[in-house]
Amino acid sequence: MDEDTFKLVQRAQKGDKEAYGAIYELYQKKIYRFSYYMIQNQELAKDITQNTFIKAWRALPSFSLNKNGTIQAYLFKIARNLTIDYQRKKKEASLEVIEDIMPSDENLEEIVARREEREMVARALKTLDEEERQIVVLRYFEDMSYEEISKVVGKNEGAIRVRLHRILKKLKEEIKDYGN
Repeated sequence: MDEDTFKLVQRAQKGDKEAYGAIYELYQKKIYRFSYYMIQNQELAKDITQNTFIKAWRALPSFSLNKNGTIQAYLFKIARNLTIDYQRKKKEASLEVIEDIMPSDENLEEIVARREEREMVARALKTLDEEERQIVVLRYFEDMSYEEISKVVGKNEGAIRVRLHRILKKLKEEIKDYGN
């Protein structure tokens, strides 16, 4: 965690709402994106994001770098737990196709190709179990370090590296199968 973020956390722990607002601005989009990839529902992802920050605010006085890692890892762990809770309540999450707003000057073939690639990746991700999908999303969509992922998932770094290697192998096979 960089020095500025560390200072924001310290101020927020003392009840500074503006400092916590800055933390929210830094991580809100990432938490939303993670939640969305996990449950594939925009409204629920918004709710989980909001609840993540509410829970984090309430628990912030007990936050510790030694115990919780970075504030980012702490927020993702809360979001992960909330998505797990949701998925336990509702076994099958609804799937919404990710739609981008496309510039009008873009080549239609490129748009279709990108959409097909996204759909292929989404289908391949759906074949993974929940924890595998979380690891992939955290590493490649959120660009988190192995150390941060280990704090979020609750496993050691070495196990995360090995698991990710196996997951990627599995994904490559799934994507190769879709191509045939």
